[in-house]
Amino acid sequence: MIAAIPAPAQDPVLARIDAAAAKFQGMSAKVDHITHTAVINDDSKESGTVKWRKVSANQLQGLLNFTQPDSRILLFKDRKLQIFTPASNSVQVYDLSRYSGQIEQFLMIGFGTPLAEIQRAYTIAVKDRAVLGGKTTTRIELVPRSPEGLKRVTKMELWIPDGAGYPIQEKVHEPSGDSEAWVYSDVVINPSPPLKDADLKLNLPKNVQFIYPQK
Repeated sequence: MIAAIPAPAQDPVLARIDAAAAKFQGMSAKVDHITHTAVINDDSKESGTVKWRKVSANQLQGLLNFTQPDSRILLFKDRKLQIFTPASNSVQVYDLSRYSGQIEQFLMIGFGTPLAEIQRAYTIAVKDRAVLGGKTTTRIELVPRSPEGLKRVTKMELWIPDGAGYPIQEKVHEPSGDSEAWVYSDVVINPSPPLKDADLKLNLPKNVQFIYPQK
């Protein structure tokens, strides 16, 4: 439940985002992923955990372990996406190298991207404030500057809690009217000890089947 409250005349939220980006090395959280399909006005939800770690200035490694309603695990590493589905004992492998830079920029929005880089790619608007999950937040709206970017995403929204520089909810709107929302809870920024490569990997059975949909 989101309760709208008045926005202050000035808000330091952008400065907090910039300061947090400079210190970001990794995160872990519980996550709800909500997909809205406009043509049938349907929402679907999956829940699990997420871990991200910063490998280099412009590269992330991530593991999303969804457990509800069905089990599937996504590994983002070395510009490849692997999706393990235990029910079918299969791994779908996608090569994302053709989108090099774009993927990292998209994934790091709110978790490690300096404000100057965000401003180069998006117009930024500080919108209303709201209570989300018991926390007072400020909603930030990002609109891609490039015509190519607008073909994929009409806008992104980030809800930044007071006193923090990272989002507890992100929402991506597509030209079709479809959207995806990511709602985070129990967020830990820069876990101690730091996340390592071994913390973000797929533990696969020996007889797993690899599928390459792009081939």
